[in-house]
Amino acid sequence: MKKFTHTGKKASFAFLAAMISIGFLADHSIAASQNSEPLKVLMITGGGPFHDYYTQKKQLEEGLTDRIGNIEFTIDHNEGESKEDMRFKFESQLTDEWARKFDLVLYNNCNLDVGDPDHVAEIMAAHVKEQVPAVMLHCPMHLHRANAPDWYNITGAVSHQHEVVRVPFTVQVFEPNHPIMANFPGTWRTPEGELYMPIELKDNATPLARAYAAEAAEFFPVAWTHYYKGVRVFSSTLGHHNPTMGSDVNLNLVAAGLLWAAGKLEDDGSPTEGYSGERGLGWNSLWQGATLNGWRASQTTNWGELKWWEGEDIWPTKLNMGTDSFKLVPNEAERLLNLPKHGALLDVDSNTILVEGPQSNLFYAGPIDGGDFKNFEFKVDVYTYPGSASGIYFHTRYKEEGTPTYGYEAQINASRAGESKTGSLVGVSEVTTASHNDNEWFSYYIKVDGKKVTIKVNGETVNEFTEPANVDGPASLRRGTIGLESVGSDSRVLFRNPMIRQLPD
Repeated sequence: MKKFTHTGKKASFAFLAAMISIGFLADHSIAASQNSEPLKVLMITGGGPFHDYYTQKKQLEEGLTDRIGNIEFTIDHNEGESKEDMRFKFESQLTDEWARKFDLVLYNNCNLDVGDPDHVAEIMAAHVKEQVPAVMLHCPMHLHRANAPDWYNITGAVSHQHEVVRVPFTVQVFEPNHPIMANFPGTWRTPEGELYMPIELKDNATPLARAYAAEAAEFFPVAWTHYYKGVRVFSSTLGHHNPTMGSDVNLNLVAAGLLWAAGKLEDDGSPTEGYSGERGLGWNSLWQGATLNGWRASQTTNWGELKWWEGEDIWPTKLNMGTDSFKLVPNEAERLLNLPKHGALLDVDSNTILVEGPQSNLFYAGPIDGGDFKNFEFKVDVYTYPGSASGIYFHTRYKEEGTPTYGYEAQINASRAGESKTGSLVGVSEVTTASHNDNEWFSYYIKVDGKKVTIKVNGETVNEFTEPANVDGPASLRRGTIGLESVGSDSRVLFRNPMIRQLPD
């Protein structure tokens, strides 16, 4: 039995060993990724009164189609609503003949008890014989616990219970370098929650994300990859409630997991050619897990001593999967406001950085192209306190001290007097009216496409600027990295979940 307390090294080795042992060519889906035929997916859903599968099947079909595009669904919905309907004899039976018609089977069902374990064995055998990958969402991790425990060999985890109290919880990335997690923010607070507490993770499973269960005072995996006799499986325990299942973050996760299972996800988290819908993937987090590794600070300030803040303790720079070093941190801006001044603090639980102190800058120089961006989309959540201001530099370069010389600055300011407002390109294209309020989170979006810059606040365009053809010199659109600004000790601004998606040059 593998307890979920390791550092991730064993899981990563298991993942590599599994890949070597089965061989890449054994996975029919990888070979199939060379063409752009529609991805044929069988969705098994329904069973019992515990979930709104009528809504969720629509959320999944529409949300995954938006993100993948070239996908076709066949939906098998057991529409019974009573406990007597919690059977697993779905219409298709998933025989060998049926299974070979599909590239993948997505399970979002809750047929908890089964009277025919042989039928479950037949389903698992069909996956193996035809090498059909699977995606397991939420309740499949609890299926057949009474009469068919072998089912856990395909889910990758043994799970019998969840927290009694259903409350939102914070999901933390555990394996940030896995392509599935490239499109996931470093941390994410679920809108609503039902946290499963698996008691065993199979030896050839690779945990991708985790959450803390207050009732058990322990971390539990919430997403992982798994190989069952050569078959790729992606599992996630998220999605009990409709707001969580249908959220953009969760649908991005499911889309990435589905593409990975089908062999159509590149190492950088982007889909293989032909499998990117209108909402596509390709977003990468600039926080690597819950760390600031890959960021470089101005040398004249204490940015370079970024600290993990957790109550009375200062955290190390590497997450520990054990339980003895973790204390739950509330995701509250009000609490951050009362912290001692350190120049920059990273809240471990909320993946939030508080910037204050002397005027300084923090520059991205991490593994995503080393921070060398030309055309891109960038988004980040921002929180301003009254009278505070900051900025986001782009197409910029590291500068040891003083104001960055290269690129443009997108202003952040709702109420500070005498300065341009949020969405302004400082000194170039001004916005005079604030489009958000202090003391609340807002989404900040910047797009650079050639000579055109588009800035949105909370989804609404507040500034569009096209650089004249005769503009040249450092303060122009060339290429470069992202920089975050601290303007002084009288200003406090929070940043959360910075994400970038590169566009063709």
